[in-house]
Amino acid sequence: MSYLDSPRFHFRGWFQADVSTINNDVTAFDVKTSAQPDPGWNPEGTGIFRFVDCAVTGAFLNGKQIIDPASDPVIGMTIQNADQRAPGKLVDLDPQQQMVSMIFGMQIRLVSASLRTLVRGEYKPAPFANLWARQIEGPPTDQKLGAMYQSVLEEVTWGEDGDSPLLRALRDAAQDRKLSIEFNVFGYGRDPKIPRYTMGHVVGTIGPYRAGEPDHFVLGRQMIAQGPLFGTPAGRIGTLQAKMAADGLSLTADFGNSFQIQTADSGLVDIGPVLLGVLNTNPDSVLKTVDESGATIIAEVPYLGANWFSQTAGVQTFDLTRNPAVAQLLRRFPLVLLSPTKSPSTYDVKLQETINGVYVRADKFVFRINPDETQTIDFHATQFGALLSGSIALSNAGPFLAQLGGMPPNISIPPEGVNVPAIAGKPLIITTGADGYASFVLRANPNGLTVNATVWPRGYIAGQLYALGYQLAEQPPNYLSNPGNFVSILAYSQRYNSNNASPTWYGDIRPLFAQYGKLYPIMSKYVVDLSDYRSVVSRIDALTLAFSLPEADPNHMPVTRDLGKADRAIILQWLGMKGADGLPPLGTQPPEEPQAAPVAETEVKDDGLLPLQKAGKTAVIMKFERAGRNPSKEKDE
Repeated sequence: MSYLDSPRFHFRGWFQADVSTINNDVTAFDVKTSAQPDPGWNPEGTGIFRFVDCAVTGAFLNGKQIIDPASDPVIGMTIQNADQRAPGKLVDLDPQQQMVSMIFGMQIRLVSASLRTLVRGEYKPAPFANLWARQIEGPPTDQKLGAMYQSVLEEVTWGEDGDSPLLRALRDAAQDRKLSIEFNVFGYGRDPKIPRYTMGHVVGTIGPYRAGEPDHFVLGRQMIAQGPLFGTPAGRIGTLQAKMAADGLSLTADFGNSFQIQTADSGLVDIGPVLLGVLNTNPDSVLKTVDESGATIIAEVPYLGANWFSQTAGVQTFDLTRNPAVAQLLRRFPLVLLSPTKSPSTYDVKLQETINGVYVRADKFVFRINPDETQTIDFHATQFGALLSGSIALSNAGPFLAQLGGMPPNISIPPEGVNVPAIAGKPLIITTGADGYASFVLRANPNGLTVNATVWPRGYIAGQLYALGYQLAEQPPNYLSNPGNFVSILAYSQRYNSNNASPTWYGDIRPLFAQYGKLYPIMSKYVVDLSDYRSVVSRIDALTLAFSLPEADPNHMPVTRDLGKADRAIILQWLGMKGADGLPPLGTQPPEEPQAAPVAETEVKDDGLLPLQKAGKTAVIMKFERAGRNPSKEKDE
C-alpha cells in the first residue's frame, strides 16, 4: 500500500524553503584563496523548510472522494510541522550536486480545529525527484520549476480520531508505524521584491504504508516523459506513476507533478482533453500517435474540473468494474495518455508507460558515507507493476554527474574512494529474486580520501562525489529511461585524526570552522562567529549539543550535513577539553600563509546568467543544456 491506495487524504497550501546560496560554488570552500564567494540571491538563508497554511482539502475512502467536512471532519484540518522543536532543513548534497535537495528533520502533524494533534510523524529524509520546467510564464528562474517528494512518516503516533472514519481506516491500514507521503512543490518565489519570497505552492497526499514496500517510490506503473532533462516534455505532461489495485477493479494515477501551470498562482494549463488508456499491443518503441484500434480508452482525466487539483492533489482513481477487459489489458500492455487529433479516430500519445512495462529503481538514491562504512542500496524491478525477476547492470555514472555539476574541480577522484564500478570496466551485474528485489553494498575506502590536490582536487572540501548508474541488464531497445535514476554519493574525507589526543584550535579546529565562518554569515551575525576562538568558546555547550545531534535532527550541525564523522568527532573532543584557563586549548598560532590566487575556471563563471538565475537549480540546468548533453543516452556512459 502507498499514498496511491485507499484510505488517503490530500492537502494544499504553501511551503517555505529559506535556502542559503553563498555556498553554491564549490571553490568558495577554499579559504586559502583570495576569491570571495558569490553571495547569490539569499546569502543569509537559514535552510528552513516548512509547510505554511496547509489544510486537508479532500480524501478518498471506500471508493469515494470526500470533499465535505460534513461527510468527514478530516476535511479542513491543518497540516503543520513540529510544535516543540525547530523546523526541518533543506540541504543540497554538494555544491556540485544540487539536483537532489533533501529535507531533514521535518515533523508533520495533522491538527484538528480544536488544535489537538491527531497524527504525528517524522518525515524520513528524502530528496526531490522529477524536476522539470513546469511554469510557462514568469521570470526564467527556479520559480518556473516543479518537483515531487515521496517518503514515509516514521514513528507515527495517533491521538484521538476526531470522529473521522477516514482516520480510523487509515490507522487500521498502516503498518510498521509508518504512513506514505508524497507532495509536489511549484511556483517558488526567488525574487526578494515579491511578498512570497522563499515561498511556493504545495499539494500532497498521505496514505497507508505496507511493510516491505519501498519508501520513496511506488511499486506500480511508471510513465516517463520524453524531452530535455529538467525541460518541458514533448507532450507537455511530466513523468508520473500509477498503481493498479490488487483486485484489478481500479487504477490510481498521480498527476500532481504532471500538468503545466501558466503562472505561479494560476490553475493548470488547458491542453485539451487528456484521456487515460491502455494500448492493445506491446510496441517496441515509444509511439507518437495511435488510432482507435490500437488503444482502449479508460476515462478522461478531469484535470480542468473546478477545484480538482486542490481537492485531489492530482491523485485520481479510475473505476474499472464496468470494463473488466481493461483490467486484463493492463496486465500485459502499456498505459498511455492520449489527446484527440484533428484526424478522425486518431490520438497523439502524450505519455507512455515504459517499453514492455519494465522498470527498475533504487529506493534511496542519495547517500552520505564515512570511511570504512557500508550502506545498502535497495533496488526493485517490476514489469507492468508486477514484481520482476531479472538482472540489473551497475555502472559508473561519474561522467554524467560531472557534467551535471559543472567543472572544475574533478569528481570521482580517487576512483577507489567508494566501490562503484570502474569507469573503464564492465558493468557489475546483480540479480533480483522472485520478489523483484536486489541489493548492492556500498562501501567507502577504509583509508578515506587522499588529501592531495594532484590526486584529489577537492582537498579544501570535506568529501568527494561519486555516482552509480543502473539499468536492467536486458533492457529493451529504444527504452526511455528516467535520466534522474542514478545514485548520488558523497564520500566524506577524514582530514584529521580522530584519535589525536591533543587537538588545538589553531592546529585542528580553526581549519574546519574557517569555512563555515566564511560561508554562513548568518551564523556569525546572529549565533556564533566560527572563525573566532573567543566567540566559539563562549558557546561551548550549544556547539557540543549541535555537533552531537544525529543527521536527521533539524538542529544538526553543520546544517549542510557535509562534514564527516571523523571531523565531527575531533570537534567534540576539542570542545570537551579544558586547559589551564578552563577553556579548550588554543595551541600555537602558525605563521600566516599568503593567500593563493583564485582558482582558475575553465568556463565563464557568469555564463550570461541573470542575477536571479545564479546560485540555483536554473543555473545548473542552463549550463547543462549549453554543454549539449543528451540525457536519454547517458546511461550507456
